[in-house]
Amino acid sequence: MEENTVTQETQEVKTPASTPEAKSETKAEAKSEPTIQELMTEIAKLKRQSDKASSEAAEYKKKYRESLNEVERASMEKAEKEAAREEEFNQLKRENSIHRLEKSYMQLGFTPEEASRMAIAETDNDLDAKIKVMAEADDRKKKEYETEFLATRPDVNVGAGNGKTYTKEEFGAMSPTQLTKLKRENEAEYNRLMSL
Repeated sequence: MEENTVTQETQEVKTPASTPEAKSETKAEAKSEPTIQELMTEIAKLKRQSDKASSEAAEYKKKYRESLNEVERASMEKAEKEAAREEEFNQLKRENSIHRLEKSYMQLGFTPEEASRMAIAETDNDLDAKIKVMAEADDRKKKEYETEFLATRPDVNVGAGNGKTYTKEEFGAMSPTQLTKLKRENEAEYNRLMSL
């Protein structure tokens, strides 16, 4: 039974034009509505205005794009030239810094190759490369000092004694004190005589 009431209510809601008030409203609307021919004329006018506005907008847009492209092109060329000039300036600045540092490192005793590597490492802020070059330079300097020291020092005859050689009979006649002294002073001779 509830279903029947629901369907009756929906039917009443669906047909509001059936009431006398609704009928009078539709007649008034019909009198104020323009005719089809008037609507078609109005649509044609609006369409012409819309087409004209669209073509003008497209024309302005095209001109703007062309001018924008020229402006962009000019600014891009300017930016490229500026970047190239900046890169060249930075390269020259780097080379100048390296050259000055090379001179300083050569005054500190580095070889030209080591000075160059140190200057590049310092310019690039590469601490590992600087430490490696410094270690190599230290090793080189130690070897140079050792070579120089060995070349300039007199010959040292440690354990060679006075250079005297003994016979087997002389060695056998030595006292224990003399044997100890010979071993301390000339161990090579002592060992030679012991092997006889």
